[in-house]
Amino acid sequence: MCIDTEQTTTISEVTVTTASAGAGTQSQKYSAALEPSAIAKTFARQYVVIDNVEYDVTDFKHPGGSVMYYMLSNTGADASEAFKEFHARSKKARKALNALPHRKLGDGEGPTMDAEESAMLKDFARWRKELERDGFFKPSPLHVAYRFAELAAMFALGTALMAAKWHVSSIIVYAFFFGARCGWVQHEGGHNSLTGNIWWDKRAQAFTAGFGLASSGDMWNNMHNKHHATPQKVRHDMDLDTTPAVAFFNKAVESNRPRGFSKVWLRAQAWTFVPITSGMVLFFWMYVLHPRNAIRRKNAEEAFWMITAHVVRTSVIKAVTGYSWLTSYGLFCASMWAAGCYLFAHFSTSHTHLDVVPSDKHVSWVRYGVDHTIDIDPSARYVNWLMGYLNCQVIHHLFPSMPQFRQPEVSRRFVAFAKKWNLNYKVLTYYGAWKATFSNLNDVGKHYYVHGSHPKSA
Repeated sequence: MCIDTEQTTTISEVTVTTASAGAGTQSQKYSAALEPSAIAKTFARQYVVIDNVEYDVTDFKHPGGSVMYYMLSNTGADASEAFKEFHARSKKARKALNALPHRKLGDGEGPTMDAEESAMLKDFARWRKELERDGFFKPSPLHVAYRFAELAAMFALGTALMAAKWHVSSIIVYAFFFGARCGWVQHEGGHNSLTGNIWWDKRAQAFTAGFGLASSGDMWNNMHNKHHATPQKVRHDMDLDTTPAVAFFNKAVESNRPRGFSKVWLRAQAWTFVPITSGMVLFFWMYVLHPRNAIRRKNAEEAFWMITAHVVRTSVIKAVTGYSWLTSYGLFCASMWAAGCYLFAHFSTSHTHLDVVPSDKHVSWVRYGVDHTIDIDPSARYVNWLMGYLNCQVIHHLFPSMPQFRQPEVSRRFVAFAKKWNLNYKVLTYYGAWKATFSNLNDVGKHYYVHGSHPKSA
């Protein structure tokens, strides 16, 4: 099957023209307003194209969930870079891919792109091999040991401050420098970029997500990979599907799944996003979404670590303070709320204020990373530490399996590549990223306060 897409000027309907061997040319329409998994069901067979080979994934149960449907060649997408970067360390993934029904595409078949974009992607692949050769994808056991020693030290410091009855200071350390830093480490484990060994990375993720944030690493992977596959793409990037709690772009309410919203709440979102909304999100994860996922998937390991977070951390507070179970648990909850505020606020600075990609449009892996994320002060060591190296979001999106402590140097090297191909590589200061984030929240909130409408009337 070869793909030629002709998109209409509206977001609601896309025409896909396919040419299959012996089947002639056929046209099929689907609604781009649907979720990717629903779009997939509109095709009799589903395909992905990787390195000019077409794979039939109709009957394949993808371990990573529905993110596979984000790159269907039926819709005109090419999954080459996405597959290689997501599964860079997995021989099992390549083996599973080769076991699928597949065929080599001929000239003129498959998703199309202009000659310059194709040349840029080939040069990107060459540059990646250069980075591999220079050791930028090699994990460091010493760095891994440092990260876990740091977590242990921060937990001990938070506990010592709690024992001294310095409650606010203790909560800050527990939240910002233990819980949030557990979030950075579990993020690395989820991308298999921590130790480079998938099994150990997933164990590290289960522990740091579970004990550090009372959350499920597996659930986080399922959600986060959808962001990584198509950052800032409407109805694809889950980081944009946040209404009615918060709206990051002017069509968020109309473009996301139909929900009610409050003009007054959105008008105030620049003030409520960090102290209220971000904490609420983590609590929803802790008490509803992530435990439910562990139960449904019968994931005893993650359920154990999530329960341990509630029980052991509360017990530690009770032991060093002599407070009641209720008071001790309240202090634990306060630290978790603050951790959610720190984590989600920092995550938002790297992309939520940038342009969105319409749901019916495909761009290349490199364009997603460069045009729809930013790097934040990669030369500033204090920013690298505060954000767990996730301030290098452009580089991280280009190379998710690269150990993140190596990314500041790669960001410096990327300047030359971006200049060569006239890419709009954006680097903001730490202050500039916060300013852009809150300005966007304020502008979008103002838009909905003045012009907002319910999806049914849009």
